[in-house]
Amino acid sequence: MPNKFRYSNLSNAELLLCDGILKYCQHLRYGAVNPKELFSDSYYIPLDDSTKGDLFQPLKQENILQYLVDIQPKSKRYVELQTALKYFSKFSNIKWAIIPVPVKKIEPGSRDSLIAKITQKLISLEYLDTSKIKINDFTFYDSTLVELVKSFQRNNGLVDDGVIGKGTIERFNISPKQNIDIIKLNLERFRWNEYADTGKYILVNIPDFMLNIFNEGKKVYTSKVCVGSKRSSYYQQQFKVYKKTKQWKDKPDDWETPNMFGEISYIVLNPTWNVPPSIMREEIAYKLKKDSTYLRDKNFKVYKDGIEIDPMEVQLADLHSDKIPYRIIQDPGSGNALGKIKFIFSNPFGIYLHDTPNRPPFNQSNRAVSHGCVRVEKPLPLAEFLLKNNPKWNIDYLKIEIGQKVENKKIVSEYMKKRASLRKNSSLGETTDVSLAQKISLYIDYYTAWVDDTGILQLRTDVYGRDKILLDYMTNQRFI
Repeated sequence: MPNKFRYSNLSNAELLLCDGILKYCQHLRYGAVNPKELFSDSYYIPLDDSTKGDLFQPLKQENILQYLVDIQPKSKRYVELQTALKYFSKFSNIKWAIIPVPVKKIEPGSRDSLIAKITQKLISLEYLDTSKIKINDFTFYDSTLVELVKSFQRNNGLVDDGVIGKGTIERFNISPKQNIDIIKLNLERFRWNEYADTGKYILVNIPDFMLNIFNEGKKVYTSKVCVGSKRSSYYQQQFKVYKKTKQWKDKPDDWETPNMFGEISYIVLNPTWNVPPSIMREEIAYKLKKDSTYLRDKNFKVYKDGIEIDPMEVQLADLHSDKIPYRIIQDPGSGNALGKIKFIFSNPFGIYLHDTPNRPPFNQSNRAVSHGCVRVEKPLPLAEFLLKNNPKWNIDYLKIEIGQKVENKKIVSEYMKKRASLRKNSSLGETTDVSLAQKISLYIDYYTAWVDDTGILQLRTDVYGRDKILLDYMTNQRFI
């Protein structure tokens, strides 16, 4: 080969190598995927700036391997999940037989031929150490196996009752190879933005259905939450029809809670609820059809052309029109859909955190049941945390305002003297805004794999199907 062709080939190879190194470094530090493009209708968290600094810094390194180590995210959550990936990779070649769903749930103390297969999976995943624990009967669901199944259920976000049903079997049937891919997807998510290991922030993890408060890198408070319901499997088809017709009757429901960032700036006590048109059409109309007194009995006020009208005058046909002529507002009270407390943070969707009188869903493992807002099971401890160092309000004052009993009469008397200066309204039980002394960052994000405070890998169901979208894209692009 003539020298000029050889030099040309070497030059092209060097360019390709440099381009590959630069891309690899960008992907390693900031992620290979732009979530704002892939999830354009659901991802609204600011991304770390991938253009800051010297883009050609990788090409100036004497030790490129050390540089690749140094540029990776340093957060505790990222490093721990990397370690979990290394550990879990040893299971990748295990043959993973599918267990059929039992006809009847397998209760503790019962016998079932599937126990042998379940036991084998517990052994394979190192929940059960056969060198220390002997299983004599592989058809009997004894107390030892029950406790191990409970651990498996907890680590997979299920109700840890030890009862083996469809949900538990479905999680057992996810192979180690599939879980390795899930871990890789979440490492990719962790590269998109880093949460500080210092300071205060609140994280709602949608697939975990939990709210966590972090202070200086430590979790100081947790609460169960309910998030938005999953879209219909026909959502995309229905949305295409809606884009053509622009008729509300063709518009598919979209209650999924988006990934977003905001700052909680104030709390609303004894909130009113302004019913969105979508809920008027979907729920209010249905309930009125069953019970014409529903609006009146549930303390709703109805306005038409800015004038309050009798709730009994609402016409069902109007609730199914493209432009509903009513404004429907639920007064504060024990039956208010938002409960007694609402937490307001900056976002373009009108989404907020709130209390709720509807308690049963908190006992479910899948709590994707709301219209998009986040229902908080334990709002008072959250409010107490947010009110720390507040010069005007404290948790006792808040309790008095929402009608909860405070035993300390001195505090009650103190509040009553200050009350006029704290709020405008004159009677208890009316809506009150409480400004925070300092805004608190709130992230509503989507993680299906992470390592908990005890060093245990946690895995969750892909409730909105976002893992599948990300995995398909990364596989097609050969990023995974």
